[in-house]
Amino acid sequence: MKNPKFQYKGIWYEILPHITDEEDKGRANQLLIDFLHCKKAGDWITIKNRITNGLMWGWLKKIDLKKSTK
Repeated sequence: MKNPKFQYKGIWYEILPHITDEEDKGRANQLLIDFLHCKKAGDWITIKNRITNGLMWGWLKKIDLKKSTK
């Protein structure tokens, strides 16, 4: 299974299931669903906060999609 990815303000992020799903199987996919819901609802503050916290706690990383798909 590939890691869930999403784009925000032109930057791609990857959710790392080996961290998020450690005690909560399927959490990475739920986080993606949450990000997409917030995007649809225009809840940009929640998205920004989750990105900040995900990067800080290590369950999210910025990626260069061009390099990661080669």
